[in-house]
Amino acid sequence: MIEDKIKLDFLKLQQALTALELMASKPMQEDRGNIDATIQRFELTIDLFWKLLKHMLEFKGVDVQYPRDILKEAYKGYLIDQEDQWLGMLKDRNLTSNTYDKQLADVIFDRIKDYIPIFKSTLAKLQGLVD
Repeated sequence: MIEDKIKLDFLKLQQALTALELMASKPMQEDRGNIDATIQRFELTIDLFWKLLKHMLEFKGVDVQYPRDILKEAYKGYLIDQEDQWLGMLKDRNLTSNTYDKQLADVIFDRIKDYIPIFKSTLAKLQGLVD
């Protein structure tokens, strides 16, 4: 049921966030491979976040489908803080997954380092809500 999905979502998200944090903390590589890997892990992490939020909203009887709408409803439902920041992260995720531009990748790579604490605090908050 939905409770099992939520438990699995938490597990996947924790693993993805740990992998993201590890990659983002590595020094710049000459071939820029760590930038690409960090961005890929960021995309996965934010996708797992909105899917977890979707399942948590479903558990509360709220039916939303699209990531942007899910984030807005999650903010209304006090599941996440900083709605504008989350919508910005989603925008960055969409920018990086639809095109590759070296300058944009560098900018988003730097932003990801600021996003990680938000991911971590939000994950802890959500885990507190289900425990």
